[in-house]
Amino acid sequence: MSPNPTSPPESPIARRVLKVESLTHESHDDRHVIAVETELCVRRSALATPRFHAALKEVADRVGTLADLLGPSTTVVRPGDPSAEGPPAEPPDYVPRRDGPLSQVEVWRLRVGASGDSIHHSRLLRELADDETVRTPDGDESVLPAISPKHAAILSPAAGGCPATPPAPAGNPGKPFIEPPTDGPTARVTILDSGYIWTDPPHRHLDERVTVVRGQWLDPVTNTWQPDGTDGLYTNPAGQLDGISGHGTFIAGLVSHIAPGTRLEAVGLRNQEVEIGVLDPDEQLGLFETEVAIAHAMLRRSRTDVIQCGFAFPTLDDYPSLPFWAVMQELRMEYAPHGGRVAVVAPAGNERSCRPHWPAALPSVVGVAATDPSGRERADFSNWGEWCDCCTRGADVYSTFVSWHGSVEGEPRDRERRFDGWATWNGTSFAAPQVSAEIARLFLEGNRSTPPADVADQLIESGKRSSVTDDAVCGSPVSLPYLQIG
Repeated sequence: MSPNPTSPPESPIARRVLKVESLTHESHDDRHVIAVETELCVRRSALATPRFHAALKEVADRVGTLADLLGPSTTVVRPGDPSAEGPPAEPPDYVPRRDGPLSQVEVWRLRVGASGDSIHHSRLLRELADDETVRTPDGDESVLPAISPKHAAILSPAAGGCPATPPAPAGNPGKPFIEPPTDGPTARVTILDSGYIWTDPPHRHLDERVTVVRGQWLDPVTNTWQPDGTDGLYTNPAGQLDGISGHGTFIAGLVSHIAPGTRLEAVGLRNQEVEIGVLDPDEQLGLFETEVAIAHAMLRRSRTDVIQCGFAFPTLDDYPSLPFWAVMQELRMEYAPHGGRVAVVAPAGNERSCRPHWPAALPSVVGVAATDPSGRERADFSNWGEWCDCCTRGADVYSTFVSWHGSVEGEPRDRERRFDGWATWNGTSFAAPQVSAEIARLFLEGNRSTPPADVADQLIESGKRSSVTDDAVCGSPVSLPYLQIG
């Protein structure tokens, strides 16, 4: 483990992830930087510095650029049998230019026997190469490090729970929550999250809207992309429903409720690396992903209108995530989908921190913080800062969920809960999809004539008339445009 540990995370999911032997971490009061122990992300231009390049080659081997490391075509998961793969996903995966922005970030791997982990070597090697200030295609500036550990992310991890609290059972809405899909014009929303669960009893109109695509993760041993596990009613060692089961299903319902004219693609990102059983590789839970895997999914499934990314993670010393920076540079090129104007939305995270969390803090990503139900104050769990773009309600949010009778992770084991397909939940990961849905709704309302990213800019501008100001997290007042949605 890395130095400087303080108090352990309160989230049971975070506590389990930090014990994974292939990971390392550095803990602070308001964040837990988690990284793959042996893997590094390197800014290619830094290799022109001889001392840096020589020192890096002494401890690590080059794996390839992000442009080299494209996985096979993504595939559809068949309803009713989540272990079965269907045909390649439609539309086909986006293929970036080999000499484009993704060629500017490389993956390196520490050699067996190297003294120290990825966090240790990133700090040492940064002293040998300067940071670089770069401009995005939109004209914004970012300061990039020469090297970073390959960060890992949980679905908006929280100090007090995951996402921010456990879900709470809710009653049937009593009226249609999601309209049946029509044959008319649609907007396409891609959800990068835990996946989607076809429930029993089913959310029929939601099921008809959703296509589930299997995510991929890069195997560090073989350098090949492997399929991610699908979401399901997974339990922890105490038999409790794990803290992110149904996370993607909840978000899919929320988007469809706000934007009835949408079709959804749920990309399941649940890396199977957290062991639950003793020495039994079949008894694992997918609780985290690496930034490379999430950014890779964002890139490959970018032939869409809006990308809703459910992850938020801090980085070593608050530098931008190199993989996400490269992917967003690519997606803002004129030759990318929508002429470089696909909308990308991400939650700010739930650590009560003003530290930037990624990808929300990138200038080209709409970073969404959460308010209380009134929309007048910051939700007590929400991250907050000028690196966020807007805020909307993220507390006591209602949507579709799974059917489950038993206890839930994050609550006492003897507390029985009965979910019949509906829940309320708290987290910035439930504020962000409302913004994604509103962008999709407005995009469709405008006859698809204004690019989605421009629709997002207009939406944020409209929210400045009723901004929410908070200084409890950052120590000085920070005002964010408040979006009244629904």
